[in-house]
Amino acid sequence: MRVTKSRALGRTLSIDFTVAVIVSLAAIFCVSSAAHAQRGAITLPRNLADLSSNAGQIIQGRVVSATVEPDPRYNHLQTLVLTLAVDDVLKGQAPTTFTFREFLWDVRDISDHAGYHLGDEVLLFLNGPTPLGFITPVGLQQGRFRVVKGADGQDYAINANQNSGLFDNVVRSGALNAGKLSAKSRATVQSFQRGPIPLTALKESVHLLVQSPGAVR
Repeated sequence: MRVTKSRALGRTLSIDFTVAVIVSLAAIFCVSSAAHAQRGAITLPRNLADLSSNAGQIIQGRVVSATVEPDPRYNHLQTLVLTLAVDDVLKGQAPTTFTFREFLWDVRDISDHAGYHLGDEVLLFLNGPTPLGFITPVGLQQGRFRVVKGADGQDYAINANQNSGLFDNVVRSGALNAGKLSAKSRATVQSFQRGPIPLTALKESVHLLVQSPGAVR
């Protein structure tokens, strides 16, 4: 019984410590982002291979609801509860209607629901749940892509970094075998620099990265 209580106390202390760290970091990042006009926390640059390998789930879907509310257990933590109507699952599993809770790092995300809008089509590279149950995109805004229609009628995907660095070293390192892409997608990937990318080329690349030997699933 003492061992059980000790373990339970240890878990509680660990979670409370995690909450304290998150609150402290959030305060620091809010000050930093206000000073540098940057949204969210500071993260390392992630290319598509990084996003794909680190994601527990890769999901395309339409935003059905986006609600900002305090976490039910820790009222001082502001969170976003996001519900998607799932169109496609590129990695992991997800029900046709998928709801998760995301911690809001930046106070500015409260007023605009972290940039999510009803009806938006998104492609999300999601981390696994934290000890507090939060799920966030890999690399934060780097792992969240809006899907938009181009003037040519094609679907394009773009993240908050304008897809800058998305394919840096991905083909050269051998992580992505461009020879297995369709001719059109291969040409897109090999010449890509930044800006919107055809959704087909992006998803073809993700499928290959997820299925490649040694990929984290």
